[in-house]
Amino acid sequence: MSLRARLALVIGLLAFLPNLVLALTLGLLGEGPWLPLLLWLLFLAGVSAGVGYLLARGLLRPLEELTRALAYLSLRGELRLRLPAPKEPLPAEIALLRGRFEELLKRLSELLEAREAFYAALAHDLKTPLISAIRALEYLEKADDLGKERRLALLKNLRKELSRAFQLVENLLALTRLEARSPQPETLNLRALAEDLLLRYQEEAQGRGLRLSLEGAGLGRGERLLVERALANLLENALRHARKEVRVRVEEGAIHVEDDGPGLPLPLEALVQPFRQGPGRRGSSGLGLYTAQKVAEAHGGKLTAGPSPLGGACLRLELGRA
Repeated sequence: MSLRARLALVIGLLAFLPNLVLALTLGLLGEGPWLPLLLWLLFLAGVSAGVGYLLARGLLRPLEELTRALAYLSLRGELRLRLPAPKEPLPAEIALLRGRFEELLKRLSELLEAREAFYAALAHDLKTPLISAIRALEYLEKADDLGKERRLALLKNLRKELSRAFQLVENLLALTRLEARSPQPETLNLRALAEDLLLRYQEEAQGRGLRLSLEGAGLGRGERLLVERALANLLENALRHARKEVRVRVEEGAIHVEDDGPGLPLPLEALVQPFRQGPGRRGSSGLGLYTAQKVAEAHGGKLTAGPSPLGGACLRLELGRA
């Protein structure tokens, strides 16, 4: 049964029942003919039903207008989500409900615009290394007289560009996982996790003439794949800016990544904004630090920055304690 039918039934019964009781009482006391009394009751029932219908329709009219406004909104298909202006003054309760809907629509509109800009920038950043890789492959395909050094240089550049694209995809997958569900934490040996990652980046560090070191030990609570992705982003950022050394320090529930580079060019709050170019970004999309921050927050921690004893920057990834 619809809300209008229920409201009409309640109003009709409230109007009819007192008259029914009164009519039956008078009929019993007077002991008169029952046929006029039954006809009178039927007339009262019809009048009560009509009054209930009209009152229910009037009471629900503002709610029906809001329903039509939302239906109109769903048919527009525009990014800008706005309700049309009401045709008549609204009761206080319906006006409050409409206001809450408008706040929700404004928030949804902002999120849609941010997501559209995010994915447009991601597509642009992903397109750049892929185009460079395709051009390198085309050159390798057509050039028959390449020497060994030139060929190795092209292959190294190809690997670098594909690695950039792969890192973007991995960060996007991590963010999608965080958006789809909550992390599934487990107790992690943070030192062992850091050792595994340092082994992966050892060759890259040697190629840049950098020394990787690891200190401390501790346990933490987190989802291993997400924590690995966050720490990998911090290591890649440190390797990009370090001069001679990158150091990882482990403690209970947190990991520090330090370098001896020039330090952070901007406050961390600005650097974690994805796809925002600025001084010191060096073409980086900023998605790595943004992912690391989101991973930390999803585990009840945070990403903080400060000066490093090595002279550069120190980024601290805080997780839940074991």
